[in-house]
Amino acid sequence: MDNNLNATFEACNSFNTKLKDTLMGLIGANNDRKREIDSIRSDHEQLKKDHNAFENSATRENDLRKNEIKSLEERQQKDNQARIQDTNKLESKLDTENKARIEEIKAIDNWARQENDARKTEIANLDNFAHTENDARKAEIAAIDKFSKSENEIRKADISALNQRCDSEQVARDAEDKLLNERIEKETRDRENATSELQSRMDNQNDDKARELEELRARMIKENSFLNALATKTMSVYFDAYRNKAYDGGGEENLTFNGSLCNVGGGLDVDSGIFTAPVGGMYFFMFHIATHDNKKALLSIRKNGDEIASIFDQNHKDNHKNSMAGQTIIIDCQRGDEIVVYAYTGTWLADFPMNHYTHWVGMLLKPNEEEVNMLRKSVEEGVDPCESAAPVGNGYD
Repeated sequence: MDNNLNATFEACNSFNTKLKDTLMGLIGANNDRKREIDSIRSDHEQLKKDHNAFENSATRENDLRKNEIKSLEERQQKDNQARIQDTNKLESKLDTENKARIEEIKAIDNWARQENDARKTEIANLDNFAHTENDARKAEIAAIDKFSKSENEIRKADISALNQRCDSEQVARDAEDKLLNERIEKETRDRENATSELQSRMDNQNDDKARELEELRARMIKENSFLNALATKTMSVYFDAYRNKAYDGGGEENLTFNGSLCNVGGGLDVDSGIFTAPVGGMYFFMFHIATHDNKKALLSIRKNGDEIASIFDQNHKDNHKNSMAGQTIIIDCQRGDEIVVYAYTGTWLADFPMNHYTHWVGMLLKPNEEEVNMLRKSVEEGVDPCESAAPVGNGYD
């Protein structure tokens, strides 16, 4: 029985060791999850720094583009102003030349008038020629003015196209910046959502593990109570009864005994010879006798009045012969079943105070499942199983 207790304690220690290893594994897994969260937070901070650096770089690039556009506009304004000045100089030169022509015509007209009326035709022709030349000059001046205006319009169109290009590039840059910012914000939200989801999943896992640990602790408490009950409540039942005088009762009765070497569980009543099973389970029973001189022996092992096994010995060829006979059985008994040795008519047994030939031995091999469940139920309901335990004999009667 001490070996059973030691095995039970060793099993408990092994279970506690496994539980400790499981708890340490869960703590290690929780620390790994914390390190993963710290790594994700570090990546998020690095991404935020990269975003700030890119935003500063984009701002500087935008300022450079604005400065370039401003410089280009100033240069276009200077070129336009130079074109206007050139046009003004050309118009001034043409006016000067026209005035010179007019003065020459006047001088020729005065000379022609002074020369002769014959010169009038020449002067008229010359006047017509001068007017023609003047018209040609005017046409040239108009063409030059038109060319200058067309060039000015072309320059304006180029400047407008350049401005539109700059605006479209600025819009494209703004759209790229917006897309990049949206992407960065989306990445940030995804990282934050992933972090939140991971944190939530870890919290749920921790809650589940806590509930599992609490359930495991409750089961361990019940199992420890059950094991303590098994350790404190004896499930052993065994007895060994004997006779110290011959039996000549004539039979048709239960065989009684004069004493017992042991009676653990208190199931055997030596005075009536009835063994009442205090615990349900598989039992081992063995019965040995010595026959009396010139007598027969006819006995049976009965369970609740039903014959299970028999012993028969008679018809010796020579008188004054004794023989040993016995029977061994293993049967399933329920709590309260009665097992007896029944002696039939004409049964004689040889026994003496110093020679105990007759022995009636019984032993519980294994409690049945119902007994174990009753013990477990009593532990779960908080009832002390030792209160309902069968009385234990002192071992010697």
